[in-house]
Amino acid sequence: MTEQQRRQLVIVACWWAGILFALLWFQFPYVRGLFQQPPPFIYSLYALAVVYVALRTAIVFALPYIALRTQHTALNWLGRDHWLVMPDMLLLTFGVHFTGGIQSDLYLAFFVPIVACGLAYRVRFTLLIAFAAAVLHLAATWHDRFEPHYWEYVATRTFFFAIVGWLVSFIARSEEGRRQRENVLRQELAIAEERARIARELHDSAGNALVAAIQHAQLCQHLLSQSPEQARQQLSEHITALRHALDEMRELVFHLRPVSLSPDEFVNALKQFIARFSQRTGIQVNLQLDDLTISSPAMSIALMRLIQEALTNAVKHGKATAVEVTLKREGKNLVGIISDNGVGFEPEQTSTGLGLQTMRERVAAFGGSLEIRSAPQQGTTVEFTLPL
Repeated sequence: MTEQQRRQLVIVACWWAGILFALLWFQFPYVRGLFQQPPPFIYSLYALAVVYVALRTAIVFALPYIALRTQHTALNWLGRDHWLVMPDMLLLTFGVHFTGGIQSDLYLAFFVPIVACGLAYRVRFTLLIAFAAAVLHLAATWHDRFEPHYWEYVATRTFFFAIVGWLVSFIARSEEGRRQRENVLRQELAIAEERARIARELHDSAGNALVAAIQHAQLCQHLLSQSPEQARQQLSEHITALRHALDEMRELVFHLRPVSLSPDEFVNALKQFIARFSQRTGIQVNLQLDDLTISSPAMSIALMRLIQEALTNAVKHGKATAVEVTLKREGKNLVGIISDNGVGFEPEQTSTGLGLQTMRERVAAFGGSLEIRSAPQQGTTVEFTLPL
């Protein structure tokens, strides 16, 4: 379900609630006395409103199909939900006109499209809708313009139409800004974590390898004059160690490459990484993938880093010889399972080590959950759930 469908379903729910309330509201004698038309006409108007709301509900569910059919035509505006506001307000105009005019409480329903627009659209569009509501309300009550206090009612309601629309839009934009700032801070935190991880990787792999290389070179320099054969053996071991360090550096550079963002490219990048991982470590990795649609670039990056961290743990700490990686869709969630046949560990005693805290934070940032199951000599299973 798209965002505009969810937005419009909330509005439709308000209209259905209004339909039910109107049926009960009409049962009061005072309310029936406000009507300027006979009851059969009012019931006909009520039936028209029911048909309209039912049709509007169907249109909401058909919005994606309408957008697809009209995207390359002059009617492509039908695929958006902006235009649905005007029919709503036109129906309300007739309702106010025939249910008491300036004395009708139905004018309060004009706040529904105004608030909906304030939550979804920019301030200018919301104020435009508030102005349209004021004009339509004036048209619906024009026949009562000679009644006492008519213009006071109109001015007061117009003011509240505008102020409510502006306030709701302002609050919605402020909330949107707050979410954007949180996303920026989350990205900066992720960058800082990546820098810390890179520093650890360089220290543990390349740094140690370079220190060992210097020591081997010094030893070979000393042995050249005394034992050339031993010096050649040390140089052979030194070359092997340097090649291993070079492979680790290449792997680190590969990890630093930007993760592809589209679903197809993400899957290809994941397959490429696992193939390189298997080739470098000699560990068999079985990858099982469902058809996935990952719309968030940040989630793609977090997912890739999560799998990289779990596979690295399986090699360095778990001493695993085989790993199985499964990504599948369950309802509206993405479920990932990474299990190995390594030596395992006690999760209670290692709750924050091995990068586990970073993995939990990555998943929690997207409203997901992560569970780690392990025991000594029984392997490790990392299972996480992310909402799509």
